[in-house]
Amino acid sequence: MAVSAGTVMPAAADTDPRGYLKIMKAQEMWKVADGTGITVAVIDSGVKLVPGLRSESVLPGVSFMEPPLEHPDQKYPPHEDFVGHGTTMTAAIVGDGSAGRPQGLAPGAKVLPIRTSVGTPMAFAVASEAAKGLRYAADNGAKVINLSLGMTSDWPMDKIKPAVEYAQSKGALVFAAMGNEGEGSNWTNAIAALPGVIGVGAVDINGEPMPFTSSGPDTDLSSFGSKVPIRCKENTAWCVADGGTSYATSLASASAALVWSAHPDWTANQVARVLIQTAGAPVDGSKRNDWVGYGVVRPRMALLERAGDPGAPDTDPLAAPAPAQTPTPTPSTDQTAAVPTASADAESGLSWQWPALGAVVAVSLGLGITVIVKRRRR
Repeated sequence: MAVSAGTVMPAAADTDPRGYLKIMKAQEMWKVADGTGITVAVIDSGVKLVPGLRSESVLPGVSFMEPPLEHPDQKYPPHEDFVGHGTTMTAAIVGDGSAGRPQGLAPGAKVLPIRTSVGTPMAFAVASEAAKGLRYAADNGAKVINLSLGMTSDWPMDKIKPAVEYAQSKGALVFAAMGNEGEGSNWTNAIAALPGVIGVGAVDINGEPMPFTSSGPDTDLSSFGSKVPIRCKENTAWCVADGGTSYATSLASASAALVWSAHPDWTANQVARVLIQTAGAPVDGSKRNDWVGYGVVRPRMALLERAGDPGAPDTDPLAAPAPAQTPTPTPSTDQTAAVPTASADAESGLSWQWPALGAVVAVSLGLGITVIVKRRRR
């Protein structure tokens, strides 16, 4: 897992590190669509309404977080977050950008927080909690479901798989982070391997895959996951650190919200198809590869250039076979972005992996996220 220690984020707006918003032409896109009318469910560690997040952007939500065995009556409200991971993902989508704080990519959208035990000693319960969350999200108006968390292939998928299928039957589009285990690792997200789920990898500001991003045939899209604003210091401050595939997934979810906001009559398949068609192709010249999928998500192409053909409303755009390629990623020339996994872990001294019942669920704040393994779902 790639984790970087992070530095406290300056308050001044002119030091805002999120150059990806300029590259994505966010200001221009928001004149066409800003996510209004779209609810994005964030199934994560909860959300804390900190400076930079407005209450009107965050719905009441729900918590499925299991109480500790010694305190079975303990309650965990959805608008609380022990580790800050869910708060970071929420801000990436709907942050208000005030005083140099995080600016969300889809500021007009609503986030539906669904709290789980991610990042706690009770993380062994996340599979069942996330399954409940998927069904709740689908039943409560979420068009996009963000899973910046993951599970290894040895986790029982008997609850997650039917829950994903249920959400999809209700018209929701599901995004899942690929994971941050890096080159040569077998770890990717078992959730992202499910049919119709969009697996998301992380790239740097130049569109090159981050060294820590997990790769595999289930990578469908990618987005920015380098230096970004994350919650740190026990969720008491904003810092700058690597956001990893967690953050990239939130940006992909926000991109879907933008496109769907502009085309509310489209189905999940049509939104996904256009995002895939308009993605910035892999820098190695291939149609897709196992590091960035079909490329870097570019909602501006759909909103500003009117590119992409939504196609058949009921056909999964991922159903057709695609060549699986695993090229060696070109090292980034951005030395601040390419943080080697080993040194990053050493810097932080933090681990969000909790061994429990022989399994692992991981998130990391700046931390990229996800523990995971994937198989192709074609």
